[in-house]
Amino acid sequence: MAVRAAMTRPRRPHGPAARHARGVALLIALLIVAILASASTALAWQQTLAIRRTEDLLLSDRAWALALGGEAVAAQGLATSLQGVGNVNLTQPWARPQQGQVGADAVIIGSISDLQGLFNLNDLAPTATDNAIQRLRFQRLLSQAGIDPGLVDAVADWSNPIAVATGSEGAGDAYYLGLQPPYRTGAAPFVSASSLRLVRGFTQPVYALIAPSVSALPQVTTINVNTAPAPVLEALGLSPGQAQAILTLRAKTPFTTLSQFLGSAPLAGLQLDGAGLDVGSAYFQSAIAVHIGRVRSDLDSVLALGNNGKVTVLLRARNATP
Repeated sequence: MAVRAAMTRPRRPHGPAARHARGVALLIALLIVAILASASTALAWQQTLAIRRTEDLLLSDRAWALALGGEAVAAQGLATSLQGVGNVNLTQPWARPQQGQVGADAVIIGSISDLQGLFNLNDLAPTATDNAIQRLRFQRLLSQAGIDPGLVDAVADWSNPIAVATGSEGAGDAYYLGLQPPYRTGAAPFVSASSLRLVRGFTQPVYALIAPSVSALPQVTTINVNTAPAPVLEALGLSPGQAQAILTLRAKTPFTTLSQFLGSAPLAGLQLDGAGLDVGSAYFQSAIAVHIGRVRSDLDSVLALGNNGKVTVLLRARNATP
């Protein structure tokens, strides 16, 4: 009897174990697909971020260039505005804020302020002329803001090259080296008014109270009574009412001489000391803000008007977002 060989086909496994194996394989396949999709999404997101960073860098560079251009325009406008004039006041063209558009997407806003209308911290230096009267004025400025007037000693000590404490509330190296972290006094003139936050007693909240009224100029200067705000005028010895009357008067008729200021009606009967006061200025600050899309660039510059009528940039402070 002949036996015929039969061709047998492989039989698919069946039963619970086989179904479990197929389920695991399907889950693995789905997991791989999910991982690939997630990786693709992450790569696309990273690429989007890289493109945005590149765009922001390009916009930031452009905004910086426009800010520098705005600074140059401000300097030229200041020089032109004050050419041949005998006093500096807020009715002159330089004091008017400006705004313009460059192209379809860039907006530039610019303004100039008189730094000599503020109290110059470096007028408190031990070698400064009229040091005694300036100390008194700064004490008044502190008192008006609710700050201990005795801290005038700490401010004067900060720029003292000897770096030792003077007065009951002064502070030299010995005080600052005992802080955590320790540091030394400036032992040199203030470069920026914001450095006042390093001085004993001038925390950020305290500094914020007088920040709008102080400056730090490279030399001893006079206070311009044509541009000084009310707190600075009151620090000279004026009452709030007298200070407001001066603001109203000079808005219509700026003072052309210091004598005219001292003899003005609001000061009648007031024996005001004119030491350290003037109607002119040589130091200003330009504030330029450039907006391009989501990018903003701010440039604050200290400008010096020389005797030759030329304006030079002494200091720049930049802030760019985002």
